[in-house]
Amino acid sequence: MEMPLVSVIVPMYNTELYVDELIESVLAQTLENFELIIVDDCSTDHSCAVVKSYIPKSGGRLRLTKMSANTGGPSLPRNRGLELASGKYIFFMDNDDALISNALEKLCEIAEKYQADVVNCKRYYQTKGFGEDFIKNLKIKGNSDDNRTQIVVEDMMKRVRAWTKNAFEVSPWTKFCRRDFLIKNDIKFLPVVQEDSIWTFELICTAKKFLMVPDAYYIRRQRKDSLATVALQREISVEGIRRKFDRIIHGLKHIDDFMGRLDFFRENPSMRYRALSQFVTQNLNWIRVASGNTEPHVIYENLREAFSGEMGGHDVLIPFLIANNVRLIKELIAEREKNKSADSVEG
Repeated sequence: MEMPLVSVIVPMYNTELYVDELIESVLAQTLENFELIIVDDCSTDHSCAVVKSYIPKSGGRLRLTKMSANTGGPSLPRNRGLELASGKYIFFMDNDDALISNALEKLCEIAEKYQADVVNCKRYYQTKGFGEDFIKNLKIKGNSDDNRTQIVVEDMMKRVRAWTKNAFEVSPWTKFCRRDFLIKNDIKFLPVVQEDSIWTFELICTAKKFLMVPDAYYIRRQRKDSLATVALQREISVEGIRRKFDRIIHGLKHIDDFMGRLDFFRENPSMRYRALSQFVTQNLNWIRVASGNTEPHVIYENLREAFSGEMGGHDVLIPFLIANNVRLIKELIAEREKNKSADSVEG
């Protein structure tokens, strides 16, 4: 087989009911010069058997590899896939989704035309069900306000300001990237909750040409038992609070170290602060959601117990500040709702 133009990387865990439609959509691509690398995260169902059944008819383009132990998320399997990839371009997919038939061909054409490091699709398809229902339920999603293909300006100030205003979709499957760009800048996924936004932030800050296109090529499947949905449901618990806090102390350290290596952020400390503020605000809100009706003192005690070994002499102060911020956010939301009700009555 010749050197592939595109490496499609799929982290997989327990999707025996869905992975066949993903594989079929990739093998049916109008662009034939690709490799499909599926990285199994120690599935306990028949997912691997389904994948193996397609290897004989893949023309050598389908590869299945396994992690040595379950990693609990897509980050490390994606990184493993990147290590194995040999394509000029990298495209990440989730294990229960699909592509329209000319997706890889069109994305390659766009990337080559503009010599882009990253092609970011502003739209995608969303659906649910199997077979005929999978196609029948297709709906276009995403930003429909701008139909232009745009190169995100090289002015880093404008890029970071746009980031702090939530102007970028963070899902990896909206990004088509040059492999040498990812390797040169050592851009990988962190094994933390909500790893996608950190990965996307690094793309935005390092890509010379970051291209925004209005086209939709990816088909995202909605299902109640997906890893993302189950993760959201389990977050409303003490364990959920701990998971969110884990991202704060590990994710934010990574982000700050990353910005510390870039001249732009060293020369513009206000933008470094704004970027950190964006992440902190998101995380505090996620902790607030995860806490449900948990009392602030319970949040404090659990964070102190779980992370005291990582905070040294700050093991009292930091859990207290987090618990207090969650309390203040909840009180602010409650006050807003109260004011809305009062305005409604007066009206």
